[in-house]
Amino acid sequence: MKTENLFDGVKIKTTKGVIPEEVAGVTDNAGEVKSGFCFFAVKGEKYNGAYFIREAIDNGASIIVTEDENAEIGNAAVVIVDDVRGVLDVVCKRFYIGDNPKIKLVGVVGTNGKTSVCHIIYEIFSYAGKKAAYLGTIGGKIGDKEYETSLTTPGTVELYRFIGEAEKAGAEYLALELSAHAIAQKRGCGLYYECLIFTNCTEDHLDYFKDMETYAAVKKSAFVRGRCKYMVINSDDSVGVEILRANENGNAVSYGIYNPADVFAIDISETKNGVSFVINLFDIVYDMKSPLIGLCNVYNLLASLAAAAVLGLKIHTLGGAVKKIGAIKGRAEKIATFRGADIFLDYAHTPDGLKTTLNSMRRICEGKLYCLFGCGGNREKEKRSVMGEISGVIADFTIITSDNPRYEDPCLIISEIEKGIRRVTRNYVTVSDRKSALVYAISLLKDGDVLVVAGKGAESYQEIMGVKRDFSDEAEIRSAIARIEGENS
Repeated sequence: MKTENLFDGVKIKTTKGVIPEEVAGVTDNAGEVKSGFCFFAVKGEKYNGAYFIREAIDNGASIIVTEDENAEIGNAAVVIVDDVRGVLDVVCKRFYIGDNPKIKLVGVVGTNGKTSVCHIIYEIFSYAGKKAAYLGTIGGKIGDKEYETSLTTPGTVELYRFIGEAEKAGAEYLALELSAHAIAQKRGCGLYYECLIFTNCTEDHLDYFKDMETYAAVKKSAFVRGRCKYMVINSDDSVGVEILRANENGNAVSYGIYNPADVFAIDISETKNGVSFVINLFDIVYDMKSPLIGLCNVYNLLASLAAAAVLGLKIHTLGGAVKKIGAIKGRAEKIATFRGADIFLDYAHTPDGLKTTLNSMRRICEGKLYCLFGCGGNREKEKRSVMGEISGVIADFTIITSDNPRYEDPCLIISEIEKGIRRVTRNYVTVSDRKSALVYAISLLKDGDVLVVAGKGAESYQEIMGVKRDFSDEAEIRSAIARIEGENS
């Protein structure tokens, strides 16, 4: 791409050296630089891109973009700006998707439900005969092709590159998870959304955002007029109500169950085989049946159906799609039935997420409700005792174990969870090794019981002392069942 087109309108403080006419690639990762690339020296939370300028030049970078006027650049040209992140977003958008992409973006903001809503939207549009894509926590998908991702919302370069690939592949719609970190760090800040969805705002990531006011403000900042055609907002969430009030004369529509909304559900029924409800969709009434489990998925379906409706899909299409949407990986996903007991995997890793999941399972459980969970290390410690108390109140028995301890002692994390559960019950055990904990939990099950394995969902690793080791709850559950069955045969 022509360099002058790439930087057109960008505020540049000064340049040094001879700026080449063409740019072969754009990246902030020195390791992927090739001849003729433009390297952005972004200062991140852990690493300063300025430290990797020499590597980028050695790999062939012809332009270095930096905020440091004294950076040692060598033979490459340098572009000095005030805000590298902001310029990177502008340049990436132009390089990978252009200023006016045809693909329609549906962004999903919220603490819980983002992954499920993106999955549901993907399935709805696919059912309607549209080529769809999604990108988020459990990876990306364009049509039937799957991609791995490292973050809920990938870094700026990876994000725009994926959108570009989706558009080239003919995708008409892309459902995209927008994390609070991504919003705060301006990843994809130049994107325009056909629809922005708000699911909820509950306590999470306070190790990064420090307090709920800051965390909520970041989420609300995504919902500004001019950035999207439509907004779909949860009216049962207090932050959602604030967003609705700020856009009451604009393009926002609401969904909910308890508070007045444009799209709402009544006659809700939850069973171990799924949910059913009557939806009022902008005054069109329709019976919905879905194999998805729990009240949380009623909310996820309402959000997705409201978005699909404002984007032009008809109610009979939506009803047909909902019946076909299967379990979402690691989200209230039934993994197995053993001795007449159902075993579910769920990503719930926040107090609200765990409470919502356990309450849903409580309503469909005919026997004892078991919960197995832990808390991640080097993250907000305050939630550990709270989650212990929640499990103690709702579940009949809790198995406290390790999650991703990272650089913390897993036993110390477990002891902090114990402080909460001890306030309400003694019906629990601690088993620090997660594999052993799963075997023990499964051995307890009887007909009619439900076991919820929470915290990790579809993750394929366990992070211990900064090292990610292969570990899958699903694989370990199936292995444990096979072992127990083998011992009893």
